[in-house]
Amino acid sequence: MTYVSHTVRSLRRDPIPGETVRLVLTVAADDATRDDTSDDTGSDATSESEVAEAVESLGGEVVRELQFDRLLVEVAQTDIDAVCTLDAVTEVETDAVLGPT
Repeated sequence: MTYVSHTVRSLRRDPIPGETVRLVLTVAADDATRDDTSDDTGSDATSESEVAEAVESLGGEVVRELQFDRLLVEVAQTDIDAVCTLDAVTEVETDAVLGPT
């Protein structure tokens, strides 16, 4: 089950059309989201690249890769629900968890 922060849950329930939000997505680091065709190198690049492609397909962007299997992304508030349901995403938080940037 994906952890979704309180703030993200609020935005997910009541998105503002035309507004964007920066989210920190934690990507599954284990083999739980991989199928039998993935390699056994232990690399998380496949999951991260799949999440990045999914975000971009929504019209969002990957702002940067972060430590600890996380991505900073920017998406329309109306697309938060789609981001929260991505298979490889285990946590969704606002960029406030990063502190001042």
